[in-house]
Amino acid sequence: MKKVFIAIILIVSPMFCAFAQDVNFTASIEKNRISVGNPVYLYLTLDGAQESSRPEVSAKEGLQIKYVGPSTKISVVNGRVSQSVTYTYLIIPLTEGEFQLGPFSLMSKNIEYQAPPILLSVYGQPQGVPSSANSSGVSGAMSSASQTQAGQPQESYGDERVFLVISIGKRLLYINEEVPLTIKLYSATSLRDIEYPAFPHEGFSAGEFEEPERRRENVNGIRYDVLIFKQNLFGIKEGNYLLGPARLKCKMLVNRQSSQRASVSGRSIFDDDFFASRFGYQAYPIEVSAQEVPVTILPFPKEGKPSDFQGAVGDFNFSADTNSTKVKVGDPVIISMAVTGAGNLDTVTAPSIVSSEEFKTYEPQVMIKGDKKVYEQVLIPKSSDIKEIPPVSFSFFNPQKQKYETIKKGPFPLNVTEQPEAEGGMKIVSMPLDGSTFYPKETIGQDILHIKDNIGQVYPGNRVLFYDWKFWGTQFFLTLFFVGFCFRQKRKEKMLHDEKYARFLKAPRKARKGLIQAKLCLEKKNLTLFYDLIFKILQEYFAGRFNLPKGNITVQIIEDKVSSLIRNEDMFNLLRDVFSKCEMARYASSSLAEEEAYQMFDSVKRIIDYMEKVKL
Repeated sequence: MKKVFIAIILIVSPMFCAFAQDVNFTASIEKNRISVGNPVYLYLTLDGAQESSRPEVSAKEGLQIKYVGPSTKISVVNGRVSQSVTYTYLIIPLTEGEFQLGPFSLMSKNIEYQAPPILLSVYGQPQGVPSSANSSGVSGAMSSASQTQAGQPQESYGDERVFLVISIGKRLLYINEEVPLTIKLYSATSLRDIEYPAFPHEGFSAGEFEEPERRRENVNGIRYDVLIFKQNLFGIKEGNYLLGPARLKCKMLVNRQSSQRASVSGRSIFDDDFFASRFGYQAYPIEVSAQEVPVTILPFPKEGKPSDFQGAVGDFNFSADTNSTKVKVGDPVIISMAVTGAGNLDTVTAPSIVSSEEFKTYEPQVMIKGDKKVYEQVLIPKSSDIKEIPPVSFSFFNPQKQKYETIKKGPFPLNVTEQPEAEGGMKIVSMPLDGSTFYPKETIGQDILHIKDNIGQVYPGNRVLFYDWKFWGTQFFLTLFFVGFCFRQKRKEKMLHDEKYARFLKAPRKARKGLIQAKLCLEKKNLTLFYDLIFKILQEYFAGRFNLPKGNITVQIIEDKVSSLIRNEDMFNLLRDVFSKCEMARYASSSLAEEEAYQMFDSVKRIIDYMEKVKL
């Protein structure tokens, strides 16, 4: 018996020794140098134990610190058991500077453990933006100007997970010259509620952003989702200017269950599948920015400037033609003038016609058809002596050739004849010399009737239309029709002039049409297109109801708009759930079942029906 007891002790004692492990408390950070707006993870790890209090990270001005959660780890290697717990914090820098995080401490089994502080360096601009290029001044040589125009600056990217890049087609341009601007959002993680970028553009006039494009690019071995915003600008005042800095607001999705494997294996935490767990993520607002771009706007050259130059800039073609070569005095003739080509059509004015007192002219009518601008000029000849229409000229400045160009068309042959006597209006003739006047015989027609000598049939006097119910019924329906017609016209005019009112009325109709399309996609089991349509329906519906840009619609904005009108918390929860599932399905549609898609469809109908009953 004694031998058995000794054997048991010899077997069990190594196991207790295996569990024996030194307890260490360490602190690590994903990266020590980051840019403003780019988040980074802080890991506080206790090795050798799992029962401990959560370490507190003191708040720092200029940093937004969020506690993500704990993760535990147990491993057995060659009979040796090791265990650890990691507390993860998300740090979002708001301002540039040097920050000291820590020192850190925690309690485990009534023993206090400490970890040394960590330095975090935050700089102002993301690494993933184009390197600055020296801008040429107005007085710079044309050789450096052509070099700036021909070659775009090389882009140097860092290892940031979310960054913004701004680029412009030319950095040296003339007044009224149109130039494309491109802003790219690079993301190696999941984003949502992405707003349109905003940037200062003093000295420029900016058009509307085009519909953003999506693509994927590999930069320094990292695969990025890229959202491209395009916009056209043209200079309105000469001088040296800075475009930017461009700023864009969005929300980053962070997995609450993130483990320490990112810091151990060298793999970024952003490579996790954010939608592996349906509700295991949280959205954090961030703002990314791109550096300023120096641009120089040059004035128009004075040398060789035509007298009829009105500010058109581009590489244009000009054509002109008349609708007729033979007219009568007083009849109109239309000359059509078309301007096509590459350039800023907004700066193109009506081509000038050589003035002539032989024509009566009116203001030309203008039409824009794509990249073509057409002017129609009406001319009325005053005399039959006119043989041609004077020539037409169009002058513009070509920035590629850096010189003025003038295109002339005409003169146009025109045959003008007198009006025939029958069409020439009233003709006055003189009276005969002998004073005699001839009066033709007049025939009395049916327009003159004789006085009746027979009274005819007489009807009773009590049959007055005033007492007839048919008369009043007709009057009622006519009045009702007139009131309805006036109301419809007034509503139509209001929809034409009041964009907010028009969007408010069209929103439910567009939403119901979209639901019909979504149901067809659901029946065809095309879940990817279904969730895209559902998300678009909600965005367009609430954008129309609240007169907001479609890209700015978020659950928080909707709650702020209707919180004073709706007290139904269940409807708010349903709305949050729908937006959350839409976001998940757009990036991981395979994680949602078909049954949930039908529930999503019913939930969207409930939300729209409920909102239609709310008086906004």
